[in-house]
Amino acid sequence: MKKQLAAGMVRGKTGIHLFEVPMPEIKQPDEVLIRVKEVGLDGTDFNAIRFNLQDIGEGRDEMVMGHEAVGVVEATGPGVKSFKPGDPVTITVRRGCDICHPCLHNMSDMCMTGLYRERGLHRLDGSLTRFVIEREQYVIKVPAEVVKWAVFSEPLSIVEKGVEQIRIIQSRLPWTCDHPEHTFLSPRWGGCKTALVVGAGPLGLLAIALLTISDIKVFVADILPEDHPRVRLAKGMDATYIDARSISPKEIVADCCLNANLDIIFEASGAAATAVGLIPHMSRSSIYVMTGIPREELMIQIDAARLVRQIVRFNQVIVGSINSNRTHFERALQDLKQITSRFSSLPVAPVIHRWKLEDSERAFATQDPAHIKTVIEVEPW
Repeated sequence: MKKQLAAGMVRGKTGIHLFEVPMPEIKQPDEVLIRVKEVGLDGTDFNAIRFNLQDIGEGRDEMVMGHEAVGVVEATGPGVKSFKPGDPVTITVRRGCDICHPCLHNMSDMCMTGLYRERGLHRLDGSLTRFVIEREQYVIKVPAEVVKWAVFSEPLSIVEKGVEQIRIIQSRLPWTCDHPEHTFLSPRWGGCKTALVVGAGPLGLLAIALLTISDIKVFVADILPEDHPRVRLAKGMDATYIDARSISPKEIVADCCLNANLDIIFEASGAAATAVGLIPHMSRSSIYVMTGIPREELMIQIDAARLVRQIVRFNQVIVGSINSNRTHFERALQDLKQITSRFSSLPVAPVIHRWKLEDSERAFATQDPAHIKTVIEVEPW
């Protein structure tokens, strides 16, 4: 049996490890064999290694990591209609439970049972290897114009879902700015609106990009100096930066509300204290989307009665959003065209760290303060 190199977690051991796995073969008519090109790493991957969050499938001693994958179709099963060899593609992450209504309708991001699985994260092998097999319904073709940016399609799909939640939920409001096309369900929905993005990491920067191309006035708060590469990128996308190192959540919101209502807060940091601290200062009829997942325990004191009174009296919404489905990936790939076109002059490449598959252990150990995104280059384009 042919083998191939892979990187992942090993039961009973800490850290990231290199090992061999069998070379996959097409066995079902709807399967696609994909030659992996790039795999992005995010906070979930780094936390899994840092906190040894092993979630290996039963009967297995190893799990290949990597859920932000881009590759090229190598071969297809006889039943595959959407792809041909050479097509650039990406792969969705979650696989439904096949029990609940959302999963049966290809919306496993809303799984009701919690019995889903996720590639590279939860009981399923990921893509930190040279070849993977996937069913056609979980593979998405990448437009030629954004191939070199497609490694961002999975994190951008998370933002797309968060924005979708904003637009659906807030469409209950009769938007009353002067422009008739600025309702939450109109194509030009972002006009007259103000948003605060919490965190200038990869997800936060993508949130800034998506909100900005929607014509929203965007602020971003983080605990970084003004000359940090992430801050420079945020400013390059027309966001107003707020240095949160020495100001309170109340002051952060006040900075955003000098000339407008703060309609949206998009939390992308996983900083629990800041996330909770902003709630008492939300504007009337605003929405707060949380996407970060704190790992460490944190106890804080809040005036619960005041908080409940405020949320009820001010028509506020707080919503959690995790994972994404195929429609969000497809939307992300389309919006990447507009994002990369509008911000084509931004110097993104120097702050993306690229490593070979063989150097995965070093990639997970990287601690560069200027670092924004780590990418494992399995095979050069």
